[in-house]
Amino acid sequence: MRSTTSRVRRTGWQSAAQPHHASMDHSVSALPHDLAERLPIGICAFSADDRLSFANAVVRRLFDSPMPRDEARKALVVRLGESCAGLATLKPGQRMVVPVSGKLLEVEAQQGNDGGLLWLVNDNSAELRLRAQLAEEASFLAHSHEAFMVIDLGGVIRYANEFCERERSYDAGGMVGLNLADQEKTCDATYQNREPVATGDLRKRLAEVVKSGVMRYNAWHLHVDGGEHSVEVSMRPHRLSNELVILVTAHDDSRRLMHLQALSQAKAEAESANRAKSAFLAITSHELRTPLTGIIGFCELLQLEKTDSNPQTLKYLQLISDSSQSLLAIINDILDFSRIESRTLDIRPVKVDPEQVLDLVSRSWKERAGVRSLKFSRLATKGTPTGCICDPLRLRQMLDNLIGNAVKFTDKGKIDVRLEYQAETIEFTITDSGCGIGEGQRDNLFKAFWQAADATTRAAGGAGLGLYICRQLAELLGGNVWLHTSAPNGSVFKLRLPQVCRTGNGRIRTSGVWTSVPRVGEGEKPISERIGR
Repeated sequence: MRSTTSRVRRTGWQSAAQPHHASMDHSVSALPHDLAERLPIGICAFSADDRLSFANAVVRRLFDSPMPRDEARKALVVRLGESCAGLATLKPGQRMVVPVSGKLLEVEAQQGNDGGLLWLVNDNSAELRLRAQLAEEASFLAHSHEAFMVIDLGGVIRYANEFCERERSYDAGGMVGLNLADQEKTCDATYQNREPVATGDLRKRLAEVVKSGVMRYNAWHLHVDGGEHSVEVSMRPHRLSNELVILVTAHDDSRRLMHLQALSQAKAEAESANRAKSAFLAITSHELRTPLTGIIGFCELLQLEKTDSNPQTLKYLQLISDSSQSLLAIINDILDFSRIESRTLDIRPVKVDPEQVLDLVSRSWKERAGVRSLKFSRLATKGTPTGCICDPLRLRQMLDNLIGNAVKFTDKGKIDVRLEYQAETIEFTITDSGCGIGEGQRDNLFKAFWQAADATTRAAGGAGLGLYICRQLAELLGGNVWLHTSAPNGSVFKLRLPQVCRTGNGRIRTSGVWTSVPRVGEGEKPISERIGR
């Protein structure tokens, strides 16, 4: 509409009245007779005596009213309504917006060649409403605690609110005319890897904003005094009059960045403390195990030498031996726990016979079960034996834990163990006739140290790490261990492993191949024999 208005001004449409007015004949003679009717702009001409001499169809439609020729301007304005009252005093060179029938009409007055007056009328409803919306938004943002800028498609800052300029240490109006590329550094999502912004890259980004409608990214905004701060930038396009601009808000993200850095530091400190704890546990366990091994060895020597001595002395020696073995088992559990937590547990997968491992563990626990008057049965193996690739030491450790718990928590009755070969897995089943496990306790059954707080476990002994270590080892080997069933008259635990175990998060060692586990007498000798007796 602006270009049409300009053409109207240059051609002097103030004289484009009806042909019967002699004063306007010369102006109109050089132009097509109906040109005024063809234009998409409202034209309303008044003679020198302030009476209507011409009104085209567009202005009649815009004012939604008949425009009779020779009507006085004041009378016309009164008829158009109170909202148009200002038009009665509108002088050449002035412009006014009047609401008419839900439209916002912009009326511009121009001086006529014959001393008359010309109105150029445009329907700028959409544009004026957008302007009002932007003015309202800018007014709000101008007094908000949020940096706000208006930039063109070249990145030049057209407007920056007071908060934005103050935050960057600029004087009022000091940012207008600067290029955003010179005031910004790009970075990643964590505000690392800062890089300056090239003007060409900024223009590409603004073109993408126009295409996509909105863009958000993290950046660093520079201060005039050399400082900088982290911001979360939001851009969106906006049409201002006939020009497309970009509205930019820059939220100060310094506080959130400080929180992120604090969290990162706290995480690093926690991990460091956890590593220190694991290292302490490992070192302490080793230091405790060394003298404890000596105590167990010399206790065995004394038992051999005092076979015919006082029965009370032998009882004491046996008590020392049992207590030492129990303490050694707890220390070994703590050492394994620390290795699991620090992911440094040794896993050595080799070819192994699972039946031989189960037989070895069963013989060891059958004697202890007999002491408690329990019937211990190694049931026949199901399926076709195929062997497996596994860590025999860890397999025996898991079976020791499961069978040991069965013996520990069974006061009377029996304990059955069975091995079953399946298509791609092997499955061990341990059944006891003990007290069972309550419904509310099953969720915590495989948690570390949980049993240490349980009254029954305190009575039975142990650190509450056995089942936790058992599950961690099973998962590390690619299998699982779980409570299959439990009732007041007993429980059933199952351990399932793949026939070829996979490696997990532990430290895997594959040097050396064991074709079978050590037999009794091969690595399982009493300490007294290993030190020379």
